[in-house]
Amino acid sequence: MRQKSTMIFILLLVSMLVLSACAVPTPAGEPVAQPPAAAAPTAAPAEEPMGESYEGVDPSGQTVVWWHNHSGSREAGLMTLVQEFNETNEWGITIDAQNQGSYNDIRNSVNASIAAGEVPAALVVGYQNDQSFYQINDTLVDFDVLIADPVYGLSDEEMADFYQSFLEVSVNPLFGNQRLGFPPNRSMEMLFYNQTWLEELGFSGPPTTPEEFREMACAAAEAKGDGTGGYILREDASAMAAWTMAFGGNVLTEDGTGYVYNGQATIDAMTFLKGMHDDGCAYFFTEGFPNPQFAARNAIFTQGSSSGIPFYQGDVNTAATEQGRDPDQWGVTAIPYTTAEPVQNVYGGDVMIVKTTPEQELAAWLFVKWFTSPEIQARWSEISGYFPTRASASEFLADYLAERPQYAQAVELLPYGAYEPQFVSYQAVRDAAEQAFNEMMQGADIQTTLDNLTTFSNDLQASMMSELQ
Repeated sequence: MRQKSTMIFILLLVSMLVLSACAVPTPAGEPVAQPPAAAAPTAAPAEEPMGESYEGVDPSGQTVVWWHNHSGSREAGLMTLVQEFNETNEWGITIDAQNQGSYNDIRNSVNASIAAGEVPAALVVGYQNDQSFYQINDTLVDFDVLIADPVYGLSDEEMADFYQSFLEVSVNPLFGNQRLGFPPNRSMEMLFYNQTWLEELGFSGPPTTPEEFREMACAAAEAKGDGTGGYILREDASAMAAWTMAFGGNVLTEDGTGYVYNGQATIDAMTFLKGMHDDGCAYFFTEGFPNPQFAARNAIFTQGSSSGIPFYQGDVNTAATEQGRDPDQWGVTAIPYTTAEPVQNVYGGDVMIVKTTPEQELAAWLFVKWFTSPEIQARWSEISGYFPTRASASEFLADYLAERPQYAQAVELLPYGAYEPQFVSYQAVRDAAEQAFNEMMQGADIQTTLDNLTTFSNDLQASMMSELQ
């Protein structure tokens, strides 16, 4: 562990850099080279664990504290699963699951523990950029050591059952391709569409290409005639990444070690959306979540996380009741794409095992292995509304999928997943990307804005890494 004073400086530095990201400077210099237009990034294969092993380690009787972010009915369901594990696992392991608030709250708690020279909980949740920060201080266990364990690991067949993009995002090229997290669940960036309204406008179903998307959104906007009706623009960094992927590119360099916001795919995607905005076929709605506007037929298309599916259904039903009509039929689909197949931005937090003792680490892994088994994943999906991380979990979800057609539509797209950056700077870069998106939609030059965003993001990453190491 680094000394306490060094860690306090690091935490202050990160806070200042996050605040500084509210403005994207106009730096000089050449733009970062764009990657080839691949459907999805491929993480470098994990390096073989070097000399580490859990041979002879006995996890019996261990109590593992887990800092998680689930609350309400989701936490209640989670606690049922945890209790089942505690009562049935053969090693007498006890998982002490503790709600520590949001991902941000957990990040602050872990960083505070590191700064104080203390060990945080043995099992924590967080995003991939959190993993990068923690591993600068050698805080996390490399999951590949556990996966490769001849007694307690996973077989090649079991690993192949996971959706591969879910696994790849946790392999960090900046830290020797260590696998610093493991996926307990995922969500996906989706396009929400009103099927009933599309049919009324003469369309048979949702779009697949940007051209079809534009035609349908413009038709709905024209039918409304009040500046609404088309597509509600989603302005955050995940949306920018999703549209870049759909246009055949990525905001990550090919080797996964840098940002590339000024690739041709991002330029084309932002130019496309700007054209829709200028023609009145897309508009901003900033007064809350877009689902009530979707339900009220103020937008034929919206975009957001698949975790919002239950909320959309509730709002569609409410709007129908208030207006005395049958609910509109609606669905979710891929972001309109130019590639041969969809490329979907999939995201979500990982579980991470903190370096404590071999017994604690192995006990934590045995719970993670159980929690990500197909049947438990299916039950967790029903509880949480998240996607399972293994394909075979669908075998246990037949009734659930039949009753929730939109969720079933989304599950069909899971094999097409791609992912966003894992860098320590990404939280600040996300803010900068959102500001850049807004500026471009309001008339800022797209090429210049994306060049500046790329340079800013890479400079910030380099600065943070040099200060933290």
